[in-house]
Amino acid sequence: MPTLPRPWLLTCCLASLSAAACVEPEPGDEAMPEDGVVVPEGKEDDFLSLSAYEYRVEGKTTVTLEPELAAAPAATKEARVRELIGYKQIAIAWFLTEYLVDKERDEPNASFGGFGGMAKGGAWEDLDVRAVDATTYEFTFRQIVAGGKSLMSALPLRTGAGGAKVFTLEIGRPTNAQLAQLETNHEWYREAPYDAWDPATVPAAQKEALTMAIARETASADAWFDVDALLADGKLDIDIHFGWDYHDAYHVKHARAMYSWLKTKGFTAPVSSFDKLTRTSGAFTRKLTADGRQVTVAVRLFYGKAGSSTDPDTDAGGKRLEDDMRASLASRDVIVYSGHSGPFYGFALANWRTTSEGDLDDAEMASVAMPAERYQVIVAEGCDTYQIGEAFRRNPAKPDGAFVDVITTTSFSDASTPAAVQDVITALIERDSQGRLRPRTIKSLLGALDANAAGFHTMYGIHGIDDNPALHPFGVVENLCSECDANADCGGVGNLCVTIGDDGRRCAAACTDDRGCPDGYACRAIASASSSTIYGQACVPADLSCPLE
Repeated sequence: MPTLPRPWLLTCCLASLSAAACVEPEPGDEAMPEDGVVVPEGKEDDFLSLSAYEYRVEGKTTVTLEPELAAAPAATKEARVRELIGYKQIAIAWFLTEYLVDKERDEPNASFGGFGGMAKGGAWEDLDVRAVDATTYEFTFRQIVAGGKSLMSALPLRTGAGGAKVFTLEIGRPTNAQLAQLETNHEWYREAPYDAWDPATVPAAQKEALTMAIARETASADAWFDVDALLADGKLDIDIHFGWDYHDAYHVKHARAMYSWLKTKGFTAPVSSFDKLTRTSGAFTRKLTADGRQVTVAVRLFYGKAGSSTDPDTDAGGKRLEDDMRASLASRDVIVYSGHSGPFYGFALANWRTTSEGDLDDAEMASVAMPAERYQVIVAEGCDTYQIGEAFRRNPAKPDGAFVDVITTTSFSDASTPAAVQDVITALIERDSQGRLRPRTIKSLLGALDANAAGFHTMYGIHGIDDNPALHPFGVVENLCSECDANADCGGVGNLCVTIGDDGRRCAAACTDDRGCPDGYACRAIASASSSTIYGQACVPADLSCPLE
């Protein structure tokens, strides 16, 4: 059976049921004010989250070569040092996560740390490697962690060299042989005393104290999903996978709830009842009008169904569930996982108590087959899925996060109902009163997801946003500065008519920052003249003068 990394992993959760979250109007919506004016500058007071920040953690540590390599050639020693540094970085990420992550009261190390954060596995740098003696090498490590916006005030920080904010963390000292033990589900950190790390219970010889400096990382800006890429073939393919749940068979209950919910959203079901639904039934479908053309949305549901080919209690069922997830990652536009997860652990699709099959670890995600140079959205809905974002960023088909956005969580999420999944689908298919697709910004979706976490501080975020469109997907650049009387004159959803300086009413296009605007234009705040309320941003001439010379 797979060994889940933490006891709380078995009680972490999925999503909370509610109606689709209300969303605020955005520039270009049909209901936008018709008295928009550009706000003069200065008058408005690759991870994005509304409730979490990323932080940079740095420190120094060492690795030690085996005694027999003391007199080895320099190239041999260097190769082994690099290998050991890679292992040591994994260890630092593990112990950092053990310190920062939230814990439940009945966990063995419940009193150790617990600050609502975790390390970003795989996101590290090795700096200033130098020999201390014939077998010992020192290096500076740099890692990224995520946590709440108050993380630095919660940590026991003190002022270090150069005014840096630092803390001390005691980490374990596995042997070189142990550090190399990274076989999936049998990694060294899944064994005592490392699996529920608490330095207070470990002898001094088995741990070392590291001083770590921590500082805020640069925050990413809001954007839209790349809707043009998702709809390039005239179809939006979405696969939803519910992982096995021991609480109350939520994998079945949530799949059943989604069957009914999709029908209320205008989808045609592939079968006449939920009980007849199988993995081969096909997709729920409906038509949408997107920027003047008709597209098809197709949603498929997958879950462990007892007595079927996806029976989650069996090896065969676990393999089938995992194969279905792999097939989705290899072919679909949007892949949603909702189920149990945790640090250094990915998707738990089958019953880990009865089978070792049906799990897709974050380490495997870095090599799973995915389409190259094709944009995809992945939603990892479960407890502490933050590390999954970096796993997919390291996939050769998505180098440095190109062509993929990954929504993850930091801290617990709520297992009672599938509201988070519903919010994601709602954001992708939202329409205006004329039935036209109305893309929402990613920040709008993250706000809706955060609002679902009743009783938890889940902290949803997205990885890969820096190369997303900062101009509304349906923004008509050609109409910028054209004279207009109403929003409808400027090109439909994503475009609006505003007063620009002394030039009167002119067309503008919704944006999130200057990256989305053509040369000579800037993304400026737009306010209603009647209410003096800022309701969004749009591309307008940087000097507020139309037409441009």
